[in-house]
Amino acid sequence: MKNQAEEIRAFILEKIPEHPKDIVAVTASQFSVSRTTVHRHLNKLAKDNKIIKTGTTNKATYFLFSSRDKTIETKITPKVDEHEIWKNNFERDFASLRENVYGICDYGFTEILNNAIVHSEGTSIYVKTEWSEGAVDIFVADNGIGIFQKIKTALNLKDIRESILELSKGKVTTDPERHTGEGIFFTSRAFDEFAINANGLTYIKLNIEDDWFVETQKGRQKEGTFISMKIRFNSGRTLQQVFGSYSNSETYRFDKTHILVKLSKFEEDKYISRSQAKRLLTGLEKFRDIIFDFKGITTVGQGFVDEIFRVFKNKHPEIKIRFCNENNDVKFMIKRGLPTLEDE
Repeated sequence: MKNQAEEIRAFILEKIPEHPKDIVAVTASQFSVSRTTVHRHLNKLAKDNKIIKTGTTNKATYFLFSSRDKTIETKITPKVDEHEIWKNNFERDFASLRENVYGICDYGFTEILNNAIVHSEGTSIYVKTEWSEGAVDIFVADNGIGIFQKIKTALNLKDIRESILELSKGKVTTDPERHTGEGIFFTSRAFDEFAINANGLTYIKLNIEDDWFVETQKGRQKEGTFISMKIRFNSGRTLQQVFGSYSNSETYRFDKTHILVKLSKFEEDKYISRSQAKRLLTGLEKFRDIIFDFKGITTVGQGFVDEIFRVFKNKHPEIKIRFCNENNDVKFMIKRGLPTLEDE
């Protein structure tokens, strides 16, 4: 009956905050209806974006759609602590998620917020969470100078777009005495989707699709840095897996990196010069295992290849160099003079 259906849904919306885990049993008892009937009403409310479901079957937990959408803004002061912001405002919202998803959100939230507090040179921070059917988005923004400009200045780079290339390598920090430069590297690989918008550029990493790219923002540039992170409730990814993919199996040190070669291309550059190869190689002596990803690249020049796979390798024989996602032309150029190299 329509009237009873409306009563049941109104009851569910009223009682979910008190009974997130047993709302099915409570509603079935209240109206003397089957659990199947209650689930039908829950599905209707979820479809209408009035509630959110996490988990499955008897482990399902329900929340009001808006109850966990939050926005926090705070001034940057010496007393601001990212762990306190997480614990006091957001931790309970994420507690019902699967352990691996919770761990990724906890890590990413605190790492990115700490970066904004310590490095942004801004005066305030804005944090927001948005819950939807099947996923959660976390946003962290500041009103500082912008992360790409910060890196450009600290590393004395010629072009601000080089900042994205350096950031993607890992172990890049503007404050080496206090930070290792690992936070953004691992966070960008732990979430399903990760993006940084700053200084007119957007760096996007899509881990399910295994794609990453850079976009130039048109129009008026926003001040500061805006970072977004998204993960699905059913993600099977774990922090241990992410860390393990880039760590030495014996020492557990972060000494492996995966470089997307196309991030070194600016405007109409082609992959032919030694100078471009040197730009790509900057800072990579810190690693012991390097994978060069040639996805999206159609051709490379002899000088570019020689600088990476012979000159750099001869200077650092202890470093293992591999490559992947190369087409036949690129593979030919690499193996033409370097037959002992391995492809991934």
